[in-house]
Amino acid sequence: MENLASRNPVAALLSHLEPDACLVKYHGLSTIGVFMRTKIIVYAALLSLGFVITAWARPGALPVSPAQEGEMPLMNEPRQKPVTPPVPPRGQMLYENHCMSCHESVVHIRGNHRTQSLAELRGRVSHWANALHLRWGKEEVEEVVTHLNDRYYKFESR
Repeated sequence: MENLASRNPVAALLSHLEPDACLVKYHGLSTIGVFMRTKIIVYAALLSLGFVITAWARPGALPVSPAQEGEMPLMNEPRQKPVTPPVPPRGQMLYENHCMSCHESVVHIRGNHRTQSLAELRGRVSHWANALHLRWGKEEVEEVVTHLNDRYYKFESR
């Protein structure tokens, strides 16, 4: 009988697993072919068994009824509403962007304020807006004055 390992490189590799597999033929089908098919079936069974065991090991992998599916959020839906940070008042943003570069809030909390009234505060804000060429109108000046008064000065508004 002809040695299959001499002609077939796969048979040569597998001959060490089953020494007689390369020498025997059964009804025109070599034992190596039967051996390979059996090996593939065993590997496929073990692989699918591994997937089943992995699925059983995860507690959330159990089948879900259609009623429960309707209650579950979809993967692309957010589970809770997004939190948006609070938007600071416009006067605060104007002050922080244009005034904080020259002085910090220490100027407003020192004991000897130069500003003694809301009208003086409005005049100072307007003066520095013009000196810095900010092109603020009455609305922007009033918003910054409101921010400074609410936060630091606490003058009574009229």
